[in-house]
Amino acid sequence: MENNETIYIDFEKQAGQIFNEDIGWLSMPKADKIKVSVKGYKEKKQELEAIQKKERDELYKVYRGNWDKVDTLEKNSEEFVKNSEARYNSGKISAETHQANLNARGDGNKQRNAEKKKLTQKYNDDSKKLTETQTQELADLKKEYANIRWVWQLIGSDRPVLKSTSFNEALDSGSPELVLNFGDFLEGGGAAYIEPFLEGTTPVGRYPHGIIVNAVGEKSQIITADWRDANDEEITEVLKFGSTVYLNIYTEALYGHNIKVILKDKDKFIRVLSLGLTNADDKLFAAEYLSNNVEVEDREEADIKKKENQFIRAVSVHSTSKHPGTAKSGRLIDQKDEDIYDKNITTIPNVQKCKFAVFIDPMWEILAGSELEIYPEVEHPKIPGKIKVLSESILKIGNEGRLLKVEEINSNKIVSISHVETDMIFFHPCKYTQIIGNYKKKDNIVFDVNDVEKRFVTSVNYLLVAGDKKDENYTLTFKMPNLTTDDCNFEDDPEQTHESHAIKITNKEHFKDLKIGKNQVSFNVTYPKPSISEGESMMDSENIVPITYSLQLSSCAISHPIKVEVYPDVYYELGFKFMTENPYYVGQSKAYTDRKYLGKWGFFDKRTNKKVRKEQQSQRKQNYKNTKQEVSEGRLEYNQFEFFMEYGYNDVKESNITFSGDHPVFSVIDSVMWVINTIGELTFSKEADEARKEHNEEHPKQVRERNKKRNAYLGGKGKPLSKIPFKVQVDQPTFAGSVKWCYKESEKEAGQIGTLYTLNFKADPLISAKGSLDLLFVATKIPYVGQAVQAITAVADTVGSSDDFWNSIVDLFGGSDKYKIQIDVDYYLDLFVSGEFKIEATALQFHTIDRFGAGSIQPVAELKFGIECGGSLSAKFGNIYSLEAELKGEAYATWKIEIQDNTIKCHYEGLYAVISSRIKTSSGLENEGGNDGEDEPAKTQSFLLHDGFSYEFKLD
Repeated sequence: MENNETIYIDFEKQAGQIFNEDIGWLSMPKADKIKVSVKGYKEKKQELEAIQKKERDELYKVYRGNWDKVDTLEKNSEEFVKNSEARYNSGKISAETHQANLNARGDGNKQRNAEKKKLTQKYNDDSKKLTETQTQELADLKKEYANIRWVWQLIGSDRPVLKSTSFNEALDSGSPELVLNFGDFLEGGGAAYIEPFLEGTTPVGRYPHGIIVNAVGEKSQIITADWRDANDEEITEVLKFGSTVYLNIYTEALYGHNIKVILKDKDKFIRVLSLGLTNADDKLFAAEYLSNNVEVEDREEADIKKKENQFIRAVSVHSTSKHPGTAKSGRLIDQKDEDIYDKNITTIPNVQKCKFAVFIDPMWEILAGSELEIYPEVEHPKIPGKIKVLSESILKIGNEGRLLKVEEINSNKIVSISHVETDMIFFHPCKYTQIIGNYKKKDNIVFDVNDVEKRFVTSVNYLLVAGDKKDENYTLTFKMPNLTTDDCNFEDDPEQTHESHAIKITNKEHFKDLKIGKNQVSFNVTYPKPSISEGESMMDSENIVPITYSLQLSSCAISHPIKVEVYPDVYYELGFKFMTENPYYVGQSKAYTDRKYLGKWGFFDKRTNKKVRKEQQSQRKQNYKNTKQEVSEGRLEYNQFEFFMEYGYNDVKESNITFSGDHPVFSVIDSVMWVINTIGELTFSKEADEARKEHNEEHPKQVRERNKKRNAYLGGKGKPLSKIPFKVQVDQPTFAGSVKWCYKESEKEAGQIGTLYTLNFKADPLISAKGSLDLLFVATKIPYVGQAVQAITAVADTVGSSDDFWNSIVDLFGGSDKYKIQIDVDYYLDLFVSGEFKIEATALQFHTIDRFGAGSIQPVAELKFGIECGGSLSAKFGNIYSLEAELKGEAYATWKIEIQDNTIKCHYEGLYAVISSRIKTSSGLENEGGNDGEDEPAKTQSFLLHDGFSYEFKLD
């Protein structure tokens, strides 16, 4: 053997076996023997054997040539005797001559036989010598490989990391060729690695230096199951809740696979009632808890972080001699043998099974009862029927049982997957093991070789929702974080190598902001805002045309075509609102001036002009004398209903969706209002009014006495308060709700979208109160200032009453209404404080993929205080000209407190000043023509006088 010779492996492929040369993986249909050798040795041996065969052939040729010469003499002698006999029979020779010929032939045969014996002996001697020589030559050739060692070990999910001591001690050194046995307990797909290498060097770990071998198996099945303790002894007695035990599931041809295990409790009662025909057994979920510091017996549903009714576990080979006789077992080298050079080899029995610890969760007692008979149910696509029920493998649980702990665990891990690779393609060194899509700063794994649900994905259809907000990032990124391109099949082709061409896009001009790197690609997926009509029509999903993008991620091992579909960020909302016309309660002291506003015509309405003006004049006088107090009570009564349906884009309303008069939605509204009216009747509001009226009429004396005492109390005990010009108004709650639906990415299924339905409820407000203090009245009590304010008020009343004097003159001379004038002036200045308590709640969320989501409640308290003022001037000059002007102003500050996500947030929204004005004019000609005149829209200006701020703190 030459010193620089590189060691490669050679093997004999049998019928039915598949070899992938790119990966170096030999897959056998079932467990079998495999003959392997050092390639260089085999080639030299073949060459030597060819020479040796030629030498043997040459030796035999010489031997055969000499033998043939003797045979030729024998044939000639035989022919001579035949001629002699013919001549003797024809009388041509005498009997004596013929006999002499026969004797000569006999002597010749003896001589030739002796010659053949001599030739044979020589040939045998020469052959023996040649064989000895050739055997020695082969031995000498084998000696050249005296330092050969063999790697022969099970591997997991990747190529083995090898060292110079990674050889198998059971395989003799200096053996350049071997016949290895792949046991049937290793069937299923899990692989072993074989490689010859020179002792003292490090094995390479890949083809062509070594090969990966696995045996798929002809039939996969679940054999049986049992429950065992830490000593591998089968459990037969009853155990307590809180125990931990080992569940063993024995399998065939499933090594390296993941199985799903469901634990069930036998429901004897249901089985008896149904004569065993119905399996209504309870599923026992696997739960992972938020904290293991919580005492087991104190745990509640709220302590559960994650729960599933399936355990996902790996099938492997486990060292044990205690197992059912039907289990698939074999022997492996003891890996704990520290001296690998002593040739003292220890093998230990192994069995193919799934083994994992099960925590008998006390929560199961609440779920299924205090006495359980637990058995496993196994799922895997390769077993017959895909499900195997092991109802005879029972573990009994009861409060009177024994507490057993095989492991100190207080919860059940849901997923523990296999790290044994069963698919040859994932062993190619040019590969990636994950594809991650990132959108709106959220990673979605769409392919993962270590995920039992995502490893078999062959193509990706990635759906998402996008709009066109200017401040929103609509970049979609696909990453292959662990892409390796070692030994790429195209490493010599710059146009094909995956080092720089793992991402392939044909129509790049279709992409926006496209960026391609070695292992990731990103681009913009904005969906332009549709027109109003298009957006409204998209309520029917069949009218949506998604924007599509196509690309491909590739490696030598695997490749994935990706199709991206972008859907518009539209939403639709159907809402309703219940409200009332009147406040629930209004109470004011006798010192407060109640102002009345009469709509767009104001005081030009002749039916109310004089009445209102007189009421205001009288009220002012009463205020100055402190002789009036108003208190009113309300009742919760809802007599207004509104509904709406809107379409929006980018979470911004775009339009109201209208319905024709005969649309079914109006029938729904009529039905709702009928229910509301019926409920209103059930509140006995009418009966309550009748009862009060009847009480007052039948007991007038008692009522008068009660009112007298009440007024005395308010006038005496509450006298200081009654002198304050203060008004309190409590509004009735306003309730609203809506159903909103939109397209939304799934939280559970990466790259998928569904329809999200949200049921919202709002009380806006639930409680609302406002208190107002008449500052003008307060000003009348201030020396000097009070006289001035009263004088101003008197002037306003005089101006407002001057029209009465003029109109009386018109009446005196018999003039018509067109010569009369109407003038009214009013103004106010109040200090106010208002508070509202609102509730916004998402009562229910339902996603067509993720299913039901948790609701949320967001309470908001708002406190507003400030000063409001205003004035109005109304003037009408017969039928010739009219003027109506209003000026309002307020300065206020607002505090808002809201509770959200276990956090109290306080917002001071700043100090604002708001001024609004409105002027309307009209001529008589316009009025006669049915024109209401020129009405300028209200002009409102808002000024920020002081910036706001906010702070928040967490709730414990």
